[in-house]
Amino acid sequence: MRGTRGSRGPRMGMSGHDDPGTIWNDVAAAWDESVDYVNGIAAPATDALVDSLEVTAGDRLLELAGGPGTLGERWANLVGPGGKVLVSDGSPAMVDAAARRLSPFPNVRTAHLDLTNLDRPDSSADIVVCRFGLMFVEEPARVLTEVHRVLAPGGRLGTMTWAGIELNPWVATVGMAAMANGILTGGPPVGPGELFSLSDPDRLTALASDAGFGDVTVTEADLAFGAPDVDTHVRMVERLAAPLAVAFASATPDQVAAVHSFVSENSAPFSTGDGYEFQGKALLLTARKP
Repeated sequence: MRGTRGSRGPRMGMSGHDDPGTIWNDVAAAWDESVDYVNGIAAPATDALVDSLEVTAGDRLLELAGGPGTLGERWANLVGPGGKVLVSDGSPAMVDAAARRLSPFPNVRTAHLDLTNLDRPDSSADIVVCRFGLMFVEEPARVLTEVHRVLAPGGRLGTMTWAGIELNPWVATVGMAAMANGILTGGPPVGPGELFSLSDPDRLTALASDAGFGDVTVTEADLAFGAPDVDTHVRMVERLAAPLAVAFASATPDQVAAVHSFVSENSAPFSTGDGYEFQGKALLLTARKP
């Protein structure tokens, strides 16, 4: 799942790869080490996602693309001792990190699951949640069909994807800098399986409706990527955004320095006086199986 290399470097997109887990294996350690940072950035959007699901004691909850188990403890507390949580990911390294983090919680298990072919029985979950994973699949309709199958009647779905690239300068600034300096090739990552492939609310609504869901709603959620300085922000994006991590791993020191300089020169709008705050915006889809 590594970036397709062109004459100047890999693309930022993630489609066209045989093993969807490989690229996330490469950044699993960075995600595992950065859980507090990620939780801080995503807190308001995550709260909106959790609230929308109305998780109650005794629920059977399946999390897809759960990464290093960032939300597992929260799910464990919400479903209580009578409930069950399965935190899954397509990356074995992410699953290993989640298993270590969530080992203290007896009502939580972890598993390696392919989003397009969920190895779970029909009607085996009351809630399915996927925070920032669906857009990385080339065929999201297949994922939603599978989710519909594993949900029990009345079951709830909650998923988050990124809104338009113009609404997410936290990554757009770094991506543009990488393109300007030959680290990335191609256009914006809006094709199938790429970062902004599901940034259209109408398309998200149609995908869920076509998969058989009812009560479909799509709302916006804001995120804020705070950093004491521009270099810190760029380094975090380089480490955690898997397509960028792969690209920067093969960049020259001069190219990396040029990216930091480019972002610094274009970051005045994000200055807070004592640091920087790069905005982000996500789409939150909620739906119910009739």
